Amino acid sequence: MKKMSLILSIIILLAVVAGACSSGDENGNTVTLKVWNRYPELNSTFQTFVEDFEKENPEIKIDLQNIPVSSQAAQYQTAVSEKSLPDIFTTSTVTLRELVDMDMAKDLSEFFTEEVRDEYYPGTWYENGTTIDNVPYVFPLFSPNHGVNMMFYNKDVLEENNISESEIPQTWEELIEIGKEIYKSSGGQTYGLMWYNADWANAGVINYQSTAIFPETPEDINYKEGTPDYNNIGKLESIEYLKTLQTENIMHPTSLEIDPPQAEANFAAGKAAFYIGGNWTGTNLLETSQFENWGVVNMPTKDGQPWYHSANGTNGLVVNNETEHWEEVKVFLNYAFDHIYGDVILKAGSTQPAKMDVEGKAPFPQYKEITDLMTEQAITVPDPTERSLETIDFKREYTSQLSFSDIGEIAVGYLTGEVKDLESELNKINTEANETFDKLLEETPDVTRELYQFPNWEPLTPYTKEDYEDLE
Repeated sequence: MKKMSLILSIIILLAVVAGACSSGDENGNTVTLKVWNRYPELNSTFQTFVEDFEKENPEIKIDLQNIPVSSQAAQYQTAVSEKSLPDIFTTSTVTLRELVDMDMAKDLSEFFTEEVRDEYYPGTWYENGTTIDNVPYVFPLFSPNHGVNMMFYNKDVLEENNISESEIPQTWEELIEIGKEIYKSSGGQTYGLMWYNADWANAGVINYQSTAIFPETPEDINYKEGTPDYNNIGKLESIEYLKTLQTENIMHPTSLEIDPPQAEANFAAGKAAFYIGGNWTGTNLLETSQFENWGVVNMPTKDGQPWYHSANGTNGLVVNNETEHWEEVKVFLNYAFDHIYGDVILKAGSTQPAKMDVEGKAPFPQYKEITDLMTEQAITVPDPTERSLETIDFKREYTSQLSFSDIGEIAVGYLTGEVKDLESELNKINTEANETFDKLLEETPDVTRELYQFPNWEPLTPYTKEDYEDLE
């Protein structure tokens, strides 16, 4: 009897264990990875990508959270301070150097060998962006060519004013001539150019227009002299040109009252023939304004001179070094290698994938023209961070001490009439920048002016790894 009771007990115990195991296979053995996406333009395609991944990998669930633009900075800062970052997150407002120093970013060397890195656009791998001490910590998504400005044209407006696409302006002077023609033929109802009041957007156009006149300074540092540069002839003439467009009725009169999204909507509505914006503008016109009858060309420059965009910014995915599900994360990343560039980045249409030669159907007819312009106009430029990681903290401290954000702030002030004497104001901020820079150099012995000087750089040509090596 005791033996029978023992046997029954064992049978019952085995049944309970079997039931528990069965329940575990269905629920307990499914791993959930938390993923944050902070790029609103990827919300839709990223969600579809996640759904497809889960179908192929039913043992892994993805908890995808799209972080609103308005709360991104606060949410990331809180997660960093509380050490509660998700398993995978898109690069944040916290620098890569900070994440690595705090041991919050995982080394991805096993994925990105030197051979694999060569499959990406030049400029993808750079210090404090995707690598630290040449160790990759970021799975690149966006091409470093992201951010190239280009000129969009409204085909309806051109047709209404009997202007052919072969007449689209390539120089500053041609834009003025066609702008006047459109204003006159429309009885003052339509303008040549729709513009905007955002400091950052103005700064981008001014900085890159300036390279056609003074190419030694790609943004705000002269890499020949190793000095801050806000008052060179290129910046001065580019801002004065915008003022001319405003006073000559080429620029729409509401431009200085609206931000880029509003300006894009007005352009789509036919209030102006041309609009200068970043590579994401095409997607905005199609999805936000439901406007398809547009084209895109290189933006006009002074005398049609060549210009360039600095290819030194890549957005991507970071893996939390404290993830408890590294094996599942690797499955996700391997899947991403095969699918994320075509299914998420290319399909979204707002930019170019970081990886070259991605196959897939263009999301809209003008996409190829946009990405061709990105590839043609973006080049790698000197980067002091590649020579010393000490320049990361130096730059952060330097910019934090300046009383202004960028040159766009001065330009908008000049266009609105708040700044009366442009040259004097540019000289003022240039003096402040140089004095701040020089003072910090004195206080930071590990950072020298030589780190910001690149005597072997030929402006308008890419700066390569070999060029850095020649400086050593």
